[in-house]
Amino acid sequence: MKDKKRQRLPRGLHWDPKSQYISFNWRDSRGKQHGQSTHTTDPAKALIFKLDFLKKQRESLDQIESATENLSTLSLRQVSEMYFNWKRASNSANTISREQKMFKSVLRFFGSQTVVRSISLAKIRQYQQERRSQISPHFKQQITGRTVNYEAQLLRGVMTYAGCWTSDLATQYKPLREVKGRAGKVATKEQLMDIISAAKTNSYWELAMYVAAVAIGTGCRSCEIKNLRLQDIHLEAGKLVVRGEIAKNRRERQPRLMALAQWGLRHLLNRATALGASKPEHYLLPLNLSKSRRLSKATEEKWNLHRPMVSWRKSWRKLVEKCGMKEFRFHDLRHTFRTLGAEAGVPLEVMMAQLGHMDRETSLHYVHIQQRALERARQLIESEQAEILAFAQEDAPQKDAPQESDVRATVASPKSGSQ
Repeated sequence: MKDKKRQRLPRGLHWDPKSQYISFNWRDSRGKQHGQSTHTTDPAKALIFKLDFLKKQRESLDQIESATENLSTLSLRQVSEMYFNWKRASNSANTISREQKMFKSVLRFFGSQTVVRSISLAKIRQYQQERRSQISPHFKQQITGRTVNYEAQLLRGVMTYAGCWTSDLATQYKPLREVKGRAGKVATKEQLMDIISAAKTNSYWELAMYVAAVAIGTGCRSCEIKNLRLQDIHLEAGKLVVRGEIAKNRRERQPRLMALAQWGLRHLLNRATALGASKPEHYLLPLNLSKSRRLSKATEEKWNLHRPMVSWRKSWRKLVEKCGMKEFRFHDLRHTFRTLGAEAGVPLEVMMAQLGHMDRETSLHYVHIQQRALERARQLIESEQAEILAFAQEDAPQKDAPQESDVRATVASPKSGSQ
């Protein structure tokens, strides 16, 4: 529907230029403005949604303000829930969900009903020690110092939110030592072709292969690919729209599609169409309800087109093990894309725009790769200019300068009239 044909809306509502729904703007307690979709095209329903939404925001703010003075006396679970709800204003839903899952280990160790202000430095150090010795159930290896530090950082955020992170704690707390390595593993072209070859022999791995093609052809994160809707894919224009609510840094971007990504997306679009996806708001990778005991009992439908799939981790892990790449993560495809771009001489600023957020340390790593690419370019150009340089370095006689034989003859012969 074109904008000129859309009906006028009540004050405070507007048509979202990036979707067919009605939206409105609101400000949080810090004065920061946010856009909110009503997920409807009906003005009356949109107005009701806005009023209910703003009411809930006020109630949540009143609850926080009334409890601010006594947050330190609340349980760890209560304060953490308030803390993560507060973080939603500046972080994506995927980031909050991931951090809440990580925080479960903190709740198990300290106790969800533990009063926040009773958490001591000695207890935090004990957590660091015991958590570091545990084995990850997913990766089947010891929990890294980086993971423990991330979890402790979340605990510190919760305690700071409750006003319990004192200056003494800030001074005496020390994070665990992290083993710093490269930004991530990088697959060779031969390894990528092995993955495709192996996946073509097993239909169970085909989905993992197609989403891997999208990742290696765009540099997108797995959570961004999972949450793609049909309206976000523009094959003819050669780009995707990574919406702000699914991006890690909450900023929308439009990564360009390499030919490999277009190949993968065409197969995924055909799959989505076969599953019934046809509307712009339908997900490219719908949720399989039959794999959930709880959801399968609630409906006879096998696929939910309005919810994205959860994970392809198991099939991906089996696929890379088949190719002899046991510890190669799906996220390493993003590192591979960045490395290929850097080695091709693509400016770092362009890669950052394609990929979204990139921290300074990781950026410097890819700058180093670019320097190697520039050095190889210098060597290739020098090989083409070798003949010119050799000619330039030849000892050619200078114009109007006396020859060496003439100089010797002049020195050996007496001057005229000197007899």
